[in-house]
Amino acid sequence: MEETYSASAERIMVPAPHGGVNRGDLLLIEKLCGVAVSAAEPGEEVEIMVEGCFDFPKAACAFALGAPVYWNVAAKRVTAEPNGNTRIGVAIGAAPKEAEIVRVRLDGFVA
Repeated sequence: MEETYSASAERIMVPAPHGGVNRGDLLLIEKLCGVAVSAAEPGEEVEIMVEGCFDFPKAACAFALGAPVYWNVAAKRVTAEPNGNTRIGVAIGAAPKEAEIVRVRLDGFVA
C-alpha cells in the first residue's frame, strides 16, 4: 500500500474560483468542502483544509453538540436549516441562537 500513498489528505491544492478567495473563506467545489489557507486570485492554486475544526459566522439559530451544520451560500453563514443549503459538518459545541459563531468539524466533502 505504501507504493500508492501520495500525501496526507488534510490539505489539498485547488484552483481558486471566479472572484478569488481570502484566507478563511469556505470553498465548495463540486463535492469538496474546505477552508482556504491563504488568499488567491481566480485560477491560482490555493491550499484548502478539508479536515479540522473551524469557527464560522452563523445565522440566528441554535446548535447542539453534534448537530448537522449547513452552509448558506447567499448569506455566507452557517445555518441549521437544511433546505436549499449544503451540509458542511457538525457542531462540536453548543451555540445558542444569540451566539455569533459556532465551531464546526468539517465533513470535507458534500454528500
